[in-house]
Parts: sequence; C-alpha cells; structure tokens
Amino acid sequence: MLELDIRPFNPFVSLLFEKQYSLYERCMWGFTTAFVVALIIGKPIIRTLSRHQVRQVFRTKQQVKNLAILHDHKRGVPTMGGIIIALASFVAIAIWASFNDLVITSLLVYLFCSLLGAADDILKIVKGNSKGVTSGQKLCVQALITGFIFHVASQNPPINNLLTHVHWKWFHNYFDPQIATVIIVVFYFCVIAGTSNAVNLTDGIDGLAIVNIALCFVSLAVCAFYSSNVNIAGETMLSYIAGSTELAVLCACFVGGCFGFGIFNIHPASIFMGDIGSIGLGGLLAIVACLLRLPFILLAVGVIFVIETLSVILQLTSKKIFKRKVFLMAPLHHHFELKGFLESEIVKAAFCLQVICILITLFVIFYGYAGRH
Repeated sequence: MLELDIRPFNPFVSLLFEKQYSLYERCMWGFTTAFVVALIIGKPIIRTLSRHQVRQVFRTKQQVKNLAILHDHKRGVPTMGGIIIALASFVAIAIWASFNDLVITSLLVYLFCSLLGAADDILKIVKGNSKGVTSGQKLCVQALITGFIFHVASQNPPINNLLTHVHWKWFHNYFDPQIATVIIVVFYFCVIAGTSNAVNLTDGIDGLAIVNIALCFVSLAVCAFYSSNVNIAGETMLSYIAGSTELAVLCACFVGGCFGFGIFNIHPASIFMGDIGSIGLGGLLAIVACLLRLPFILLAVGVIFVIETLSVILQLTSKKIFKRKVFLMAPLHHHFELKGFLESEIVKAAFCLQVICILITLFVIFYGYAGRH
C-alpha cells in the first residue's frame, strides 16, 4: 500500500501547512474542525433525509409490547445520521492528518462497515419493517472485510507485522506458522465483527451509543498519541508504532464528528445515526485498536458495549435453555426503560461507568511511566 498525503494537492490546505503544527495542535484543530462541520451540515442533512422519507423503522407493539409505546414519539425521526459523522470527520482528516498506511487501512474498514450498515438501513426502509440484513449475512460480510484487510496487509510488511506479530513465545512454540496465521485472522474477525455489532446493539436510545463511541475514540487517541514516542511507549504497556501520530489525529477528528452529531442525537433526538453509523464506527474502533496492538483495551474502554452484548447473549441463552427471561428485554438499556428509568438517566449512568473504566484503564497502561516521572 502506497503512502498518500492529499494535502499538497489542495492549495488552501497547503497554505495552512506552511506553518508546522504540533501533534497536539493538529488533534485539537481536527476535533474542532469536525465538530464545527457537523454542526453546519447537520440541519441540512436532517431536512434532506426527512424530505426523502429516510426514517427510522420501529418494531410493532406485537413484537416489543410496552417498548413500542415508550418509543412512539420517535416515529418520523430520520435515520442514517452516520453520514453527518462521516462527512465531518473526513473533512477534518483531509485537512489535519497525513494519509499514511495506518490511516488508509482504518478508513477502508470504516468505509466497508459503513456500506454494510447503509445496506441494512436501506433494506429496513424499503421493506417498511425492522428486518434488514440478517445476522448471518452481516457476519459473512464482516469476514470478507477482515479477509480483505489481511490480503492488503500481506502486501505491506509494516501493517502485516502490526496485525500478525504475537509477542507470546508459547504461541509460536505451540502452533506452526500457518495455523497461527489462521488463529490470528479469526481473532481479528471476532474483534471487528464483535465490536461493530456490539455498538449496533447499544444504539437503542437517544445519545447512548454516540456518547460511548466518542469516549472510546478519546481513549484510543491518547494511546495513539503516546505510542508514537519510543521512550514513553517503552515505559508503559503501549507498543511503539511509527506513524501512530496520524491515528491520534484520526481519532480526534472522529471525536469531534461524534460530538457534533451528538448535539442532534441527545434526547429528544432529531436524528438517529442508523446502522451506517453504528456498524461503521464500531468497525473503525476495532481496527484502530488492532493497529495500536491494543485489541483487548476495547473490553475496558468499551465496557458499555460489552455489557449490552452480554445482556443479549444471556437473555437468548436463558430463554433457550431455561425457557425464561433474565431481563424484561435485551439489550440491557431496554430493560431499564421498561423499569421506568428515563433515557437521559440511563445515558448518564452509562457515561459515568465508562469514564471510570477508561480512567482506570489509562492509569494501568501509564502507571510505569507515571511512577518514574
């Protein structure tokens, strides 16, 4: 994969970069640019989607009973708002980031996952019900995305090394190279599919998914920021990754895009992100964490996504084996809704829990460096 920097081809942007900006400045300006662009384009996109009847399709009262009554006021709200995040973030990335291999790989995964989500949204709207792309079809497409990324990585030694090199000696001693490669590919498929689907499950009430997605991007931006410093990385649980500065800028831009979209998505929402947003952003979180060699960090900084997914698994398992429900409804946020909690209360509780988990995670990662300084 060839490195690409589009900035020299844009005269206006070239003027901006006659002055050298620090990484911190680029992250802050990237965040600000994406946030402002999202605010500017948000209203026109909402009006356009509403005019073309691109509206959220809800399950019927026969399917979800009391939840349909609670969500009745949401009918008519447009969906596919992930377009706002994508456009705002890409504008900021095009201005403030260099399109190196890490950024291109991340954006490819984001693009393909977003297209999968868009197909799901469009099918639901056309059919007029909540049945879009089936779970099996989603997993197949996500497997193809994973396979494509590894095919591209095989042509690029640095990316291939980031994705396939395992530090555990026992792993290489126990498995021959071919089997080890298959295990690694399957593992990353689980990370990409698991994260994108977990984010999709969480996107059920106003503001819940977007707030926690933004927090995850903040965490990854911090890790990417310091992974580019060989001295700091050597004293922490981070790996030194050349070029990860651009992933920090990318994450900062998506934080800005998410915050800008969040203005329109907080309760009562003017627009929903749709599967184009949740599946796309989930895939992006996964690939960035993988490229930073921190896939397991998503279990901590994305604790809300983990809890929501486990609630669905537990509910389905209990119904199948014991013929009874554990929750009034899964994912878990619907259980709390049916218990009488307001959407804003659920979002605030989730926000607090995720912030605590993120702070603990970052403390653990940087403890060695902080202790020496």
